Amino acid sequence: MSGPGGPPMHLVVVLAVVSLPLVIGATLIAVLARRPDPAPSDAAAAARRHAGAVNVLALICLFASMAVGLGVLTGSSADGRQGIYLGLVPAAAGLAFAAVQGLGELTWPRPSGTIRRAPLTRRTTSDVAPGRLRRATWCWSALTAVTLVACGAASDDGRGITRTFTDGSAGAGPFPGWFYGVPLLLATTAVLLASETVLGLVARRPAVMDAAPEWDLGLRRTSSRRLLRGVQLVLGWTAAGVLFIAGAAVHSVGVGGSANGIATGAAGYAAVGIASMVLGVVAWLGSTAAVFLPARPVVADGAAALSPHGLLA
Repeated sequence: MSGPGGPPMHLVVVLAVVSLPLVIGATLIAVLARRPDPAPSDAAAAARRHAGAVNVLALICLFASMAVGLGVLTGSSADGRQGIYLGLVPAAAGLAFAAVQGLGELTWPRPSGTIRRAPLTRRTTSDVAPGRLRRATWCWSALTAVTLVACGAASDDGRGITRTFTDGSAGAGPFPGWFYGVPLLLATTAVLLASETVLGLVARRPAVMDAAPEWDLGLRRTSSRRLLRGVQLVLGWTAAGVLFIAGAAVHSVGVGGSANGIATGAAGYAAVGIASMVLGVVAWLGSTAAVFLPARPVVADGAAALSPHGLLA
């Protein structure tokens, strides 16, 4: 039985360490390559600068938290709790990211001057949140939750998985039973709730003065898109890690060997393990690719479509 610091865990950490610089570099290139259109007013320009600064600071917190967390934990001694802490690194980074985004909304530039305008249409979270990214966020969360509950039910001790057969048994770990699953479930829920809270702040923030409603909605959707890109990334990476670790353990107990000349392998276990690992890789790639999904044009109150590229999407 592999220990908590066994090869599957190390492989996930290596994948994170290798892919993190690539994601950081691609994100910086995508952000810096944008050339915003002229803002319709001074207030709009100030609002866009505020949103851009908040996004940059939030991204720094996101990637720095991941890098520092992985660096510290991979250099520490392996024990039963190291696997929990490694699994919580993406969620902790996501909470830091959402916290900065939330502070940015709470410090949003307030309307000034003697004449102030307020929109007649009340914005909701559904109005400002891009549907694809919000669905991805919920899907990664659901995938993590379903996998953890299933693994919790399959594990006898909460840390590994065991298969009994004639004249023996086979066990493997680490396996995301309840020992690992409960903290990960709580962390995933916390990230999801933080995301929805910040989306509510985006929907309720003051309208940008001297800007058309569709421009204001476009900026809100840009803020929401930036938030959801980061949140779905950490949730997708959490789901990927859980699936891969679980799959590696299940595959290990399914491969087996022989006892008294009788084969002890179980093809079903091995197949489920491979499928879980493949799904983990797909979740990793899918959540990473979603960070760079192109923005869709925004239409508000029957107005013409507004290109998102002028909003540093």
